[in-house]
Amino acid sequence: MTEKKGTLKLSEKIGYSLGDTASNLFFQTFIFFLLYFYTDVFGIPASAVGTIFLVGRIWDAVNDPLMGTIADRTSTKMGKFRPYLLYTALPFGILGFIMFITPDFSTQGKIIYAFVTYNLMMMVYTVINVPYSALMGVISPNSEERTVVSTFRFVAAFVGQFIVQFAVLKFVSIFGKGNENAGWQWTMALMSALAVVLWVTTFATTKERVKPVKGDKNPIKQDLADLIRNVPWILIGLATIFQLLFNVIRGGSIVYYFKYFVQDQQLTIFGQPHIFSYQSLTSSFMLIGTAMTIVGALLTSFFSRKIGKARCYWGFLGTAAIFSALFFFPETAGCRPDVSLSDYCILCGGTGLGTAMGNLYRHS
Repeated sequence: MTEKKGTLKLSEKIGYSLGDTASNLFFQTFIFFLLYFYTDVFGIPASAVGTIFLVGRIWDAVNDPLMGTIADRTSTKMGKFRPYLLYTALPFGILGFIMFITPDFSTQGKIIYAFVTYNLMMMVYTVINVPYSALMGVISPNSEERTVVSTFRFVAAFVGQFIVQFAVLKFVSIFGKGNENAGWQWTMALMSALAVVLWVTTFATTKERVKPVKGDKNPIKQDLADLIRNVPWILIGLATIFQLLFNVIRGGSIVYYFKYFVQDQQLTIFGQPHIFSYQSLTSSFMLIGTAMTIVGALLTSFFSRKIGKARCYWGFLGTAAIFSALFFFPETAGCRPDVSLSDYCILCGGTGLGTAMGNLYRHS
């Protein structure tokens, strides 16, 4: 790094961003496939899975700020945040794999197993991701360089998302050969190994250069009181909560939608019939949505300048809501189980556009 300008080498920018790829290998798997895995592969009642997720989210509300406090008070020769990437990488991969093992327990035993492994994984996810996010603030004293690193991170996150959406169901089919339990275990073993390598690479290629300035800290009660009085912050927070709910509900329902409603299809392409499995249709649907999300992110600045951030905020969010509603009422949108290629493109493009508009709203 050039000390005068605080610029970073390309290798360090890429190395840091790989942490987001590692994280998204599991984050995106959880959003799109974990509910399906628990109910249709492991055989846990949906109500029990909902309770497991709820308890996990409540615990996250506690351990996230707690981990931030612990990381902020860490001091080692390797830095404040980097040690967590090194020492938590292997537990991250091991727990990520163990989550997708399907022991032949009773229903109650399966619920307990899922509860324990899921929440342990979420704790380790927090332990590695909170310091990872904080690392970007101390990687360079140059704010412009940190902005560039943020861009690399954005791209790397989408790389992880593309890998999950393109490969997971395909690998489950290839490795399982008709046995979904085995397919998921081998697939997540591969994802876990890749995530460990990426986390260690992020640790090895980065360096902490900014030392935090010691100063007076406001009492926690005062900070909380200031936040409560900040109406715009509260509104943004509520909007973020509902958008996350939208992402999780929509993402978790996609596999069910294609497996039980769309099913395997014969699509006519250029006059020739082709058979596509529901797994292939699911993956392509997700990939189209992600591509549209990237388009939406690229167009954020343009629409913000043209119509203003406020109109972007509510207008595109409303657009996303309309397309998402059509996703759950396909007959209204003119789509049928026996879809043609044009029907399928309408379905993918419409809901993908809704995702893109939601992304515009979030970034505006």
